[in-house]
Amino acid sequence: MTAALDRYITAQVTFWKNQKDTIEAPDTKSHNPFVTISREFGCCGYDVAQKIVEIINAENKPEPLWAAYDRVLIDKLTEDMGLSSSLVETLTGNARNSLTNLFQTSFSKFPPQVAVYRRMSETIAMLAANGNCVIVGRGGNLITRNVQGGFHVRIVAPLRWRADNMAEKMNMSKSAALKEIDEKEKQRASFFREFLKHELTDPLNYHLLVNNFHYTTDEVARLIINTMKVKGYLK
Repeated sequence: MTAALDRYITAQVTFWKNQKDTIEAPDTKSHNPFVTISREFGCCGYDVAQKIVEIINAENKPEPLWAAYDRVLIDKLTEDMGLSSSLVETLTGNARNSLTNLFQTSFSKFPPQVAVYRRMSETIAMLAANGNCVIVGRGGNLITRNVQGGFHVRIVAPLRWRADNMAEKMNMSKSAALKEIDEKEKQRASFFREFLKHELTDPLNYHLLVNNFHYTTDEVARLIINTMKVKGYLK
């Protein structure tokens, strides 16, 4: 993580904590929306997330500014005890009680060998509880399905398009990309089916499904934002 990103996350956490401290009754805190993006391997998930953040911050000028969290940033928050503790402190009493119940029910089913994923899940749930963020991958839609304010998106595309896209971005052969996609998709599906008891590919787990083959990154981001406005998640 760069120093700039580190400062940006810290600033967002500080804003959440200050906002919480100015509220006398925890239940009166308005809930900021958040987005989760699940995607088939090889689709432009994080690129879309960054574009969503860029557009919302420029046009809506929210407080705090929106941020996009992918695997690297979520892992950083999970591993950095200082940031993790600060994130817990941003929650109102009501939000903390709700998440405690979530942790004790859904996450208590995780066996010891996936303790790291449980900690990561708690980080994702806390980010979602504060809102103004886009969470990419990591089963974010399933982890946060009971958190208020979530708009869940699934990005798909034909296999050959994903292989071409991945081969170009990762500077690898198409055959290697196809193999990588097959392996990753099987690993993801198996993990979430076994431990979260849900199918990542089930369309009923999402508010919106987008075919990346038909839309550019900018168009996908705009489609998501416009749909959120129609449904009342954004003004």
